[in-house]
Amino acid sequence: MTAALEQDALACILPGFEGPVAPDWLRRRLAEGLGGVVLFGWNIESREQLRDLTAVLRSEGNVLVGIDEEGGDVTRLEVATGSSYPGNAALGAVDDVNLTERVAASIGADLAEVGV
Repeated sequence: MTAALEQDALACILPGFEGPVAPDWLRRRLAEGLGGVVLFGWNIESREQLRDLTAVLRSEGNVLVGIDEEGGDVTRLEVATGSSYPGNAALGAVDDVNLTERVAASIGADLAEVGV
């Protein structure tokens, strides 16, 4: 594989990893141009820990940090307790666009606060 092709391939990959600390292999690959990471519930112990983790990840370069955070049953930030926000089915049943926008903005703010 040529170096240019390897760089292009690395930029498109966003692997996950186990645990609350970025492993050495991931940090090395991020420094080499890996596009980013996807975080899961097992990566999160607290919001402070997550903020520290994303700071470490971003210190390795221009890193995309992805996470599946939708509210309701689909939460990573509040995996231990359940989401503080209603899920998509509940928001759809209520059919209130303003409420949905407020929930989305709040979730977005929560994610931005922890570096996602």
